[in-house]
Amino acid sequence: MNEVLTARPRVSGLAPRGIVAPGDRVRWMGEQYTVSALSGTTVHLAPAPGSAAPSIAAAIQFLAVAEDFAVLDETGLPLAAAPFPNWAMLEGVSPDCARDARIWQRHVIEVDTGLLPDVPEGSRPREGYDPDRFTLVERYQRKAAELSAVLGWKVSWKTVQRKRLAFKQDGIWGLVDKRCTRKSTLHGRTDSRVVDLLLALYERQAKEQAATDARTLFKNLRRAARARLGPAVKVPADATLYALLKRLGIDALQLRDPTRRRRDRLNRPAPPFGVTTATAPGELVQIDSTALDVKVLGDDGRPTQVELTAAIDVFTRSIIAAVLRPKTPGRRKTRQQTRALLSTGTSKGRATKAVDASLLLALCMVPAPMRPGFDAAASAARSDLPYEELLEVDARMEHAAARPVIMPETIVIDHGSVFAGQTFFDACSYLGISVRPARKRTPTDKAIVERTFESIKSLFSQHVNSYTGRDFSRRGKETDPDRLWTLQELDDLLQQWIAVGWQARPHEELRNPYEPNLPPLTPNQVYAAGVQAAGYVPIPLGFKDYLQLLPTAWVGVRDDGIRFRNRTYDNYKGELEEVRNKPSGLKGKKRDGWELRYNPYTPEQVWLRDHRSGELITAVFKHQHLIGAPWTQHLWETATAEHVARGGRHTDDENIAQVLAELLERAGRGPDEPGVVSVPDGYGPLPGLEAGWAPPGEGDFDPFAGAAALDLDTLGPLTVLALDETSLYAPDAPPLPEAADPGPAAGSDGPGPGRGDTEEVSLWADLDGLEDGLDADARLLLDLPTEKPEPPQEDV
Repeated sequence: MNEVLTARPRVSGLAPRGIVAPGDRVRWMGEQYTVSALSGTTVHLAPAPGSAAPSIAAAIQFLAVAEDFAVLDETGLPLAAAPFPNWAMLEGVSPDCARDARIWQRHVIEVDTGLLPDVPEGSRPREGYDPDRFTLVERYQRKAAELSAVLGWKVSWKTVQRKRLAFKQDGIWGLVDKRCTRKSTLHGRTDSRVVDLLLALYERQAKEQAATDARTLFKNLRRAARARLGPAVKVPADATLYALLKRLGIDALQLRDPTRRRRDRLNRPAPPFGVTTATAPGELVQIDSTALDVKVLGDDGRPTQVELTAAIDVFTRSIIAAVLRPKTPGRRKTRQQTRALLSTGTSKGRATKAVDASLLLALCMVPAPMRPGFDAAASAARSDLPYEELLEVDARMEHAAARPVIMPETIVIDHGSVFAGQTFFDACSYLGISVRPARKRTPTDKAIVERTFESIKSLFSQHVNSYTGRDFSRRGKETDPDRLWTLQELDDLLQQWIAVGWQARPHEELRNPYEPNLPPLTPNQVYAAGVQAAGYVPIPLGFKDYLQLLPTAWVGVRDDGIRFRNRTYDNYKGELEEVRNKPSGLKGKKRDGWELRYNPYTPEQVWLRDHRSGELITAVFKHQHLIGAPWTQHLWETATAEHVARGGRHTDDENIAQVLAELLERAGRGPDEPGVVSVPDGYGPLPGLEAGWAPPGEGDFDPFAGAAALDLDTLGPLTVLALDETSLYAPDAPPLPEAADPGPAAGSDGPGPGRGDTEEVSLWADLDGLEDGLDADARLLLDLPTEKPEPPQEDV
């Protein structure tokens, strides 16, 4: 047995399989010794010749922990350490393959050492395997002949040599037939280059081209393979390619999906998927915008879509702020109108702006007030919020709605135009909030706010009477345009629904992690638990703080006031005299301009800041008295375009203000030609709008109201219409007097205007298509003759 152990490769140090034997040279404590004997766990070491060190009997544990202990070779150098074999790798192959490897192990050991494993101590090598009498090549040949004769294996001596060398390098894993370890590929026997080309075409089709089918994809694959890989590369049949798509995880039916859906599917992150988590309120907040799929009556009196921008707290799943803005589509304009609108800085359409994202931050940190008309259940005092504790800290909670106040620490945004401006980042920097942009076209980075939008549309939007659906397949019957809510009314409904319908609704993701069998919690309940752990610190935002969230412009102050967006603003208290016609002294992009804060949704007034004293000066639009009502920048642009179309100039702010006042007056009367709004089937009329009901003093328009009753007996057959002029608009026909009574209808026997004693003109040429297929009863109802008469002959 000692011969077998000593014949194995030696490694430095000690290992469980025993690598020291009597006669080995070792190094310990700076001296060289020879292992003279082994007695249990004690190693007897004799000093090397010429050494003055005494003989030592040391426990094997002391030798193992010594840093300089090593087994030396014949030249006195430490032997290299061999890796410990991994026998568990045999569990990954088939039992037959593992059995063959173990058989090869016995034979390879016999070829290497001359003895089979587990033979009794003192045994002698079999004939032909003694290392002292036979060379390695002779032992290889002997073993190959033995395996071929006894086991029937067709092996050569070179195979035995290869197996021995593999065993010495990789252990028993080197004896495993590697054909047993080959894994089947997803593409099978299909050329890997064809598979790569198929995946490339699939990705390009999903991102660039329109929806198609699998057959078109296969046809493009064959063309590309013939052009790039040559005719020698074979593309499988369609049936094989269908199976290949399935193995690659591609649904052939999904190739017909819309382009955006296919692109979103490709942008999904690689598994395993994780869950976005937070440990306290405000630790992670996600903000995004989406169309609400609801039509409202815009501020210009026309039906328009609505866009929602909301902030969602990840820890509580609370909607801590929501802003609604109308979304007006762009319209084709003339060159003159385009010049006027470009001069005012407008765009083709209008929706949520960067200032809305900044105002959204302010709404997150102040309590949502109870609005007139809110149900009592929407009050914070009747909710699961810790109302008494919050009221002691923040007095504003007394009349607050049931919506938590959360200060964001980190905000996740996308790359939309709402967050692209510097205003939003300046506001976050001012409030001490870190901003983390999501990856482009990766909605999974803010999956919680995306899923919340879907819930808002299914739980709130589809119950609004002017719900349009997210696509045409979800739209139902048409509704009366008079049933449209205004934007403010819809915002009141949404804010009340957030307090009553969302914050008090159990959420499946809000379960107790220690008791998962308990019912899910509501966002307000989770917030109450989070406040107990994280606390609540109110943030009082004053009027100056509100102005810090508004966009900035740099303007000059002239004799007539501040000229901004083709409008003139002035302060009638004389507060602008200190800065009028004076440079600010700010260089760079400011160009001696003064800092101006403005709100595009309330442009009636602006605020100019004197950086020398820090004072804020309020300036009001000079012609606001002509308008007399709130208006927006969008309405100003619309009025400017209408004034320019009349031949005016876009810098004439007084006349534009008058046009704006007319526009607001028309908007108050309602749309002349309202757009069509669709709602799902099953919605009945609104309360108070039943059939036949009309507001007092109003009703359906009747074009025949006040007209005299028509005498049917005076009407003749509708067969001939006699005219004395070829045109109905003859210039020499005398006009009827205003007080004249209406004459008989055309076609009657009595005289009428423009009728003389000329020949009758038959109308049967124009009624040929109408009379075809009419039976006698239909002719009788239409007062037509049962047979077509001959046309009258002209006198010659």
